[in-house]
Amino acid sequence: MNHSTKTWLSEENFPSVPVHFAGNGSVLWSIFHLERSADQTRRSQRQHSSTIAQSLLRNLARTHLGPAEVFEVSKEPSGRPVIKLVGSTLMASISHSRDYVCVALAREEQMMVGIDVEFHEPNRNVEAMLQSVGCKDVGLSVEAFYDAWCRYEARFKATGIDERNKQPEMCVSTLPVPEQYTGILVWSQKQPVAQ
Repeated sequence: MNHSTKTWLSEENFPSVPVHFAGNGSVLWSIFHLERSADQTRRSQRQHSSTIAQSLLRNLARTHLGPAEVFEVSKEPSGRPVIKLVGSTLMASISHSRDYVCVALAREEQMMVGIDVEFHEPNRNVEAMLQSVGCKDVGLSVEAFYDAWCRYEARFKATGIDERNKQPEMCVSTLPVPEQYTGILVWSQKQPVAQ
């Protein structure tokens, strides 16, 4: 698999953020609550979220893989983040929505991982979003919709498979986020077989 050589810079003064474990310690993840300025534009908020996500992932890798000199955080051509070590590449995943940024890192080379967090937008066209991914579950509650959507997005990030009915079953963990958000982490030990 080809990887780009884009390397994210680290913020050395990034605050300490708790690291959580899933899959018997084979997946690491963190969540960060952003402090927003009232005068920030939506675009500047997204740029700030992306910068925080990159630093959060880099610091998660540094904390658990060793000094920054032993790994490189980069992106695949698809945009998926990866951590490159000597002789191996570990999969990572990033998500941000409004005031929350989440990152996940697989600790084994053949492991897939995906993470997604979504704010419950009051004016979102839920039916259209469900239909866009081939979901026939119309009339879902807000909570059920966001759970289904986050599972789809996290699996897509982990596998690259955008057809919902072709996405493999994966281990799932619900993230501890406020009630106006939904967060899902997924992981699997094996790569799916291409169909």
